[in-house]
Amino acid sequence: METTAQGSLTPSPRLLETLARTLRHEVGDLLQTVYSTVAILQDRLPSEQKLERRLLQDLRMRAEICRNELDAVHDLVCPVNLSLSSLDLTELVSGLLTPLSGRFTSLKIQHDAPGPLPLVGDARRLAQVGNLVILSACQTARTSVRVRTAPGPEGDQVEWSITDDSPGATAEQLQWLAAPFSTTHHALFGLGVALARRVVELHGGRVTAGNLPEGGCRVTLVLPTSPPEQGAT
Repeated sequence: METTAQGSLTPSPRLLETLARTLRHEVGDLLQTVYSTVAILQDRLPSEQKLERRLLQDLRMRAEICRNELDAVHDLVCPVNLSLSSLDLTELVSGLLTPLSGRFTSLKIQHDAPGPLPLVGDARRLAQVGNLVILSACQTARTSVRVRTAPGPEGDQVEWSITDDSPGATAEQLQWLAAPFSTTHHALFGLGVALARRVVELHGGRVTAGNLPEGGCRVTLVLPTSPPEQGAT
């Protein structure tokens, strides 16, 4: 740990890794207790107690979001390895959208896809990134979220974009793409784009995020169909 000229302490990367792992473990245990408690109460509640069931479902959803954010913090701070395999990006994205469509019933969640998009990648990491970014879009959208998977700008690439009709991302939110943890505001969006950049760059791709002239926000992930060989970073 280093001391700055102002006398404050700057934690070393190793200490940050230890803190991230500890928080993930300890808070993860608490969240697991929440999941179990919610499941027991839902099983015992009479079906006519709809308000209580909705509150329990909301509690579980918030716990899931918290767990996703913890995992993202961990994976931004600690070394990350890719586990590569052949996958279909269109199929992976469709699998992410199905539960979200059931959760955000007031939104029109649309998936535009011309067909299968095979590539070699880490399915778990890409699903983790997609879930964070799409969930953030669903939480801020007014009426719709449009997800598009298509061939990329070059022949050996695929493109995955998430567009919402929200009021748009703030400068603080967009700053997370280049400088993670630069602010504590809007953590879900920020963690989503920051982790997307890390994971996609490990695949040899790139991420952009910005507001649209007609309104709303778009996050775009461009991935090569075959990533370069890389170790943990």
